[in-house]
Amino acid sequence: MLVDEMHDLVTRHFAPHRLKVRELSPDGARYRPLHRGTLTMQTLAYGAEISVSVRDLEDFYIHVPLRGHGRLSVDRRELCTPITVIGPGQLPVMNWSVDHEVLIVQVPQAQVERTLADYLTGPSPRVPVFEPEIGLDGPFGGALRGLAEGALSFTASPLAAHHMEQFLLHTMVASHAGNFAAVVAEPAPPAGQAALRRARRYCEDHAGELVSLRDIAAAARVSVRTLQTSFREHMQTTPMAYLRQVRLAKAHADLRTIAETGASTSVTDVALRWGFPHLSRFAAHYHQRYGELPSATRRPS
Repeated sequence: MLVDEMHDLVTRHFAPHRLKVRELSPDGARYRPLHRGTLTMQTLAYGAEISVSVRDLEDFYIHVPLRGHGRLSVDRRELCTPITVIGPGQLPVMNWSVDHEVLIVQVPQAQVERTLADYLTGPSPRVPVFEPEIGLDGPFGGALRGLAEGALSFTASPLAAHHMEQFLLHTMVASHAGNFAAVVAEPAPPAGQAALRRARRYCEDHAGELVSLRDIAAAARVSVRTLQTSFREHMQTTPMAYLRQVRLAKAHADLRTIAETGASTSVTDVALRWGFPHLSRFAAHYHQRYGELPSATRRPS
C-alpha cells in the first residue's frame, strides 16, 4: 500500500488529518483490522517517517506503539509516555519514525459517556476529557500492554471479545485521570451480603453469555460503583475477575467430563467456549487455580 492510499484510508476510518512525509520506507504502508465491535482495533504503519496533525476528533483514540518510536504532543504539550489517549476537544500532533507500527483502539465517545454514567451520581461533564499520558505501570497501561500482546486472538471468541471491551472501558473510566476523576473516586457504600449473593448467582447462571458489569450490578440491584466496592471489600476481587473465575471453573468441569467420557473435544475448544482465546494465559490461570495444566485434566485417567 502507498502512503497516499494509507492517508485516504485513515481519513475515511478515523478523521481528516494533515500528513507530512519526511522519509519513505521500502516496506510500504500496512493496515490490519483486528476487531470491530463496540470498540475497534487495528494496527497500521505508514511506511514512512511522518508528522500527522488532527483536528475535530469525534471519538477517543488509544495509541500503543508496537515497533519503532514516536513523539506526540497535545495542545502543544509534548507527552512523555509511549502509550497515549486523545479525544474530542484536543489538538494532537504525532511524529512517527520510518519503521513505526502502532496499535490503535478507537473508543466511541458515546460508549465512554455510557460507561461513565455507571459511576456518577450527579451530572457528567459535557465532554469527557482524559489525561493523554497513560502510565505503563498503572491498571490502564497494563491492560493495554496485555492487549497488544494478544490482540489477534480475541477474534476467535465473541465472549472473550465482549469481556475485553467491557474490561477496557471500565478500566479506562475508573482508573485513568480525566475531568471527571474526582467524582468517580468518591467512595461508594458497600452492599449487603444479599446483593453479593445475587451478583454471584448471576455470574454463575450467565457465564456462557455476553455479560457486562452493568448486567451484574442490575442483577444485584445496586449501582456499578457499589458493586465494585462490595466485591473489593468482601471478596478481595472485582466483579469481572470473579466472572473469569466462574468461567474457569466451568472450563475445569468440561475438561473433567471429557476425561471421563473420552469425548474428542480439545482444550482449545473448551477455552474458546468459556471466553479464553489466549491459550497460554488460559493455561497459566488454570494451573494457578487447579495445580495442573488443562491438558492434564483432559487426559483420560
